[in-house]
Amino acid sequence: MKKISTIVLIILAFQNLASAQFGADDVLTVETFLSQDKIKPGDEFKIGVKISISDEWHTNSHTPTEEFLIPAEIEIDSTGAFEVRQIHYPEGEMVKFTFSETPLSVYEGETIIWAEAKANQSLDSDSLIISGTFSYQACNDLVCLMPTEQSFRISAAIAAEGEAVNEINSELFSSKGLGELQGDRTTGEIDKLISGQGMFLTLLSIFLGGLALNLTPCVYPVIPITISFFAGQSSGKISKSFILALIYVLGMSITYSALGVTAALTGGLLGSSLQNPLVLVGIAAVFLVFAASMFGAFEITIPAFLNNLAGGSRQGILGSLFMGLTVGIVAAPCIGPFVISLLTYVAAQGDPVLGFTMFFILSLGLGLPYLILGTFSGSIKSLPRSGEWMIWVKKVFGVIMIAVAIYFISTLLPETIYTVLLTATLILGGLYVGFFEKSKASFNAFSYLKKGIGFALLLYGAWIALSAWEHANKEKIDWQTYNEQAIQEAKAEHRPVIIDFYADWCLPCKEIDNKLFTEPVIVEESKNFTTLKADLTNEDSQFVTDIRLQYKVLGVPTIILLDGNGAEYRRFTDELVHMHPDEFLKIMRQETQDRK
Repeated sequence: MKKISTIVLIILAFQNLASAQFGADDVLTVETFLSQDKIKPGDEFKIGVKISISDEWHTNSHTPTEEFLIPAEIEIDSTGAFEVRQIHYPEGEMVKFTFSETPLSVYEGETIIWAEAKANQSLDSDSLIISGTFSYQACNDLVCLMPTEQSFRISAAIAAEGEAVNEINSELFSSKGLGELQGDRTTGEIDKLISGQGMFLTLLSIFLGGLALNLTPCVYPVIPITISFFAGQSSGKISKSFILALIYVLGMSITYSALGVTAALTGGLLGSSLQNPLVLVGIAAVFLVFAASMFGAFEITIPAFLNNLAGGSRQGILGSLFMGLTVGIVAAPCIGPFVISLLTYVAAQGDPVLGFTMFFILSLGLGLPYLILGTFSGSIKSLPRSGEWMIWVKKVFGVIMIAVAIYFISTLLPETIYTVLLTATLILGGLYVGFFEKSKASFNAFSYLKKGIGFALLLYGAWIALSAWEHANKEKIDWQTYNEQAIQEAKAEHRPVIIDFYADWCLPCKEIDNKLFTEPVIVEESKNFTTLKADLTNEDSQFVTDIRLQYKVLGVPTIILLDGNGAEYRRFTDELVHMHPDEFLKIMRQETQDRK
């Protein structure tokens, strides 16, 4: 009550002063547009209203966080010539202001509201007049204007019988919901970056964002692939290894850029196409082929004519490029919050050159550690007394490759079978490379090295088995399958909600489930929430399309926290993989403690 009283007093104190100094036209303009250039009798069409709000000003969203706040709302006049079926409002951005103790749901910058409509069969005039009002209250961080409204009006031409009708403004009426997002906070982050820092510093920030992608779990398997590939190169020269590593990173960049731009332009989930069962099995098969090569079953070589083009070296430049293109696929499925913003920005701009440039810079940041890793991994061959012991090194990497293959099909297997396969691979592999493999070396430390690596693999396998047993016996969050009735019941009870958007193919989703969502303090605090899981595995289903549109979900994992009024107050993606339980607990309690 104290929080609400404070806001009310400040609003009342400043409203009259603000109204005297500012007018609605000074802070907000309204534009309208249609989805078709002409309308036929009986046509279904869309009406769009774009709200442009001046800098440093905002309106409350359509669903304010407090009941007494004035919501943004459009009303379209009914004329009998058409009917309005549904109005779509974008989700508000949660912003903290000096006059409020908690963040408020607001619209800033450009916001698009659109309505589905259907023309009556009896249209007989040359044009259709559509009019309505947008009601709102405009505020900045210090003052609020009196609630007001602005009228809008648009004239739609009526198509004659047999006349062609063309779609227009399609980018503003995206079926995937990106049209609503383009006026939202995702593109705003990149817009603000460019306007505040310029393109050079923006690209530098994107490069650093790519560097941060190395903390995502999908990138971990690239490390053993890189080491094993460059350990197999014949050159011990740092300069040559650097050139090959540079080409390797270029291959990663080409793959990641192409995938990123494609996902951005189509508005699809980056990685879902790469993580369907057939592709997962394909990636695992590639790793098994690499493993077989490491164990000496065959040698991976480039065809002779390509080898000659590459300079005649074993593997050579084209070999490094091919490997980089391949491992880029492994890195592509993981996207973080910054990359989601970049994806949406590129989609909104519709410029493939800009999109490729941004994602190329992003992937160069992703590839920088592998440039260093590849350069010095290649120098393993130059170690003293290299010889038979290098065969043993390749076999160690072969065991790692098998483990990585199992990791990538983990989403397709029951958890018990996955644990058994991975544990068996590590334990049997540790016994083999540590104690039964017959390779020798002329330096005395080799026998200790073998046993050390063998014990390390044994201990890691045992740790995985123990962790799986502990996880199976841990208390877990009591998740329900997502349904709208549960949302409404929680709202009626002023009960906060956690919605976990996941997919069967999502590896980070499983890591969050197994690590964060089994922590006792998180499980206990979750009992104060309605906890729902929304399965986005089948991307083509109507349910997935609708729920992605409703909650503006661009990728998985996405975890959304709603307060007791049903308004979003926090959103997470794969950063939860690395978040400490105490930090997430603090965020959960922001809402539950306010309600107690």
